[in-house]
Amino acid sequence: MGFIQSFLKKCVYFVIFLGAIFFLPGLPPNTTFQFKEYVIKPPRELTGVLQLNTHLDGAKHLFKGQVFGPENLLRGKEGLYTGIHGGEVVQLNVEKELLETITKVGEPCDYMFDDKKCGYPVGLALDTKGNNLIVGDAYHGLWEVNIKSNKKTQLVSPKEILPGTRVDRPAQLFNSVAVARNGDIYWTDSLSDDVALVLFANPSGRLFRYDRERRTNEVLLDGLAFANGVALSPNEDFVVVVETAAMRLLKYYLKGSRAGQTEVFVDGLPGLPDNLTPDSEGIWVPLGLSVDSENPNVFAKLSPHPKLRFFLSRVVALIQAPFQFFNSVYPNNFAAHLFHSATSWFSSLSPNRSTVLRVDWNGNIVKAFHGFDRSAAGISHAVEYNGHLYLGSPFNPYIIQVKLPETDDKSTNKQKV
Repeated sequence: MGFIQSFLKKCVYFVIFLGAIFFLPGLPPNTTFQFKEYVIKPPRELTGVLQLNTHLDGAKHLFKGQVFGPENLLRGKEGLYTGIHGGEVVQLNVEKELLETITKVGEPCDYMFDDKKCGYPVGLALDTKGNNLIVGDAYHGLWEVNIKSNKKTQLVSPKEILPGTRVDRPAQLFNSVAVARNGDIYWTDSLSDDVALVLFANPSGRLFRYDRERRTNEVLLDGLAFANGVALSPNEDFVVVVETAAMRLLKYYLKGSRAGQTEVFVDGLPGLPDNLTPDSEGIWVPLGLSVDSENPNVFAKLSPHPKLRFFLSRVVALIQAPFQFFNSVYPNNFAAHLFHSATSWFSSLSPNRSTVLRVDWNGNIVKAFHGFDRSAAGISHAVEYNGHLYLGSPFNPYIIQVKLPETDDKSTNKQKV
């Protein structure tokens, strides 16, 4: 009897503790937007053009131990460019497996995965105005880097207050970039809240247009569910932007009678899309994490439950608080170590299926490449180069190479939106 009473008393204390966490005012988190319900469309069935295959199995790993977290790949005249943990942008000769450092945006650092200090270039594009690389560094802003002279010019600072449709605020996580023929830059800020709250806070990502002549930023879209890859259409009459957490791509009209309007380009993707690689026929769309009936999208599971997300966000924020205080007193990279270990662990537990999609400019899925042996796991970018797909990843210490099927036809077996 005494055991039962003791147990019930502990349960009451626990409920009071949980109630205090939920109801006490003034406690973190302070998120950009209120916690409200939103809905994510479920993934499509893996049938038709999405039928499973093994095209990505047996992938080769290049530059092992030389590139850590090559998330974004860019095709240049003399090979590929990529940004890596440690803050460097490197040029890759994939035939000879030779590597050359082009520039570094962040500060000198001791621990290469301390991205807030070292820098982490996750967005790359060739400039249309001069011999430059446009670099989106996750924590150090938007940069113009002259490839020959290595002269660096910051275009957008992480301290700059940027426009939002409801709340003006600095960029929290710079991501992808695309350059128009007139030199204007389209770029994404993935979210406006702490990265640790990404699963719980309401969507707060943005799509911007940076006017090169005026040196100003215009917000085109706000409240995106982790804004990510961005691609301009061949005629530059619209721009496509990725909402990673919502498993979809949006289309924002730049010209014509619908200029300024937005529509869904393709949704219900069987995974979380990341960076985009456009060409004249369509876009390569890698799915960084597979989603299906057996592997649900955590964002979609939590999105209809704002009170639960608020509670979990508060718990995470309270757990973070002592570490943040300790770091303010004694600066250290413990949090960076912990974050890197957590993301590496999460990547190792991700579903075995890896997928890269081919989408045409009408929003039709025209091709799907799958793999199951984890030789192409954790992918974030796909670039076609000399008959191969080269795949980047924020987790892997190498570049993935997959030979494209010789009979590949990018225009057949369309799956309508």
